[in-house]
Amino acid sequence: MTNSLSPPLEIKHDQIDPIVLEAIRKIDEIANKHETRYFLAGATAREVILRHVFGRPPGRRTLDVDFGIAVRDWDHFNTLKSSMEQAGFTLHPRKIHRLTYNSTPAVVVDLIPFGGVESADRTIAWPPEEDIVMRVTGFSDGLESAVPVRLEKNLVVPVVSIPVLLVLKLLAWVDRKHEKRDAADIHTLLKEYGDAGNEDRLYGEELNVLEAEGYDFELAGARLIGHDAARVISPDTRNRVRAILESEPLMAELTNQIIVLSVRNDSEHIRRCESLVSKLRQGFLGA
Repeated sequence: MTNSLSPPLEIKHDQIDPIVLEAIRKIDEIANKHETRYFLAGATAREVILRHVFGRPPGRRTLDVDFGIAVRDWDHFNTLKSSMEQAGFTLHPRKIHRLTYNSTPAVVVDLIPFGGVESADRTIAWPPEEDIVMRVTGFSDGLESAVPVRLEKNLVVPVVSIPVLLVLKLLAWVDRKHEKRDAADIHTLLKEYGDAGNEDRLYGEELNVLEAEGYDFELAGARLIGHDAARVISPDTRNRVRAILESEPLMAELTNQIIVLSVRNDSEHIRRCESLVSKLRQGFLGA
């Protein structure tokens, strides 16, 4: 169930892991059966767009598949999970958002509900105790701006756009900085955005950005992704992201994590990482 009238992007590079594809296909069928809007998120979304559509390095590999699921209420969410269990998924004994597709190797699926189960502060409290709270800021933005991608002949799925994926990664990084994985993903998105289908834009209507960055595609892409992100998210999400990007301590910590997690640590690479984060801030805050 796609959310856009735009022609779907096509897989042009490599093939998606057939086991991952099978799991996505089953979830798409269940979502359509229950008239449920969703989008593919997380590392799999990044890999689909960067690697399979545009042939760019995707970053870390994963067999984990994340979905944002727009639900009316918790009964709706539980109905979807029950249908998935009948379709060959196993429910996690403790984490109510997690299922495992019974394949070899297994595919771990996280379903993040939002919409009708959100509080005013854009969080969800997992039942029954409601003692575990998760932030879902930006998920509605991810749904509304999702990009249709044809994964196979008869399967077109909505995939989170790269700018909104960056927003979700920034918000997640603030909540779980100790895990560090989000910093590496942010670095990948900043580096690759210019070459991920934005070449014509940077040589066309966004030529001023490319010229300002001395025709450096990476820096121009980092600035452009910030600008694009600010334009496609809601005012509430924009304010939350702006507060992150305006924080000097947070930006210093993010930059340091990116540097530490990189394979290089020479002075030139350090300056490059600093510049990418700086251009992100410039693009978003100046939009």
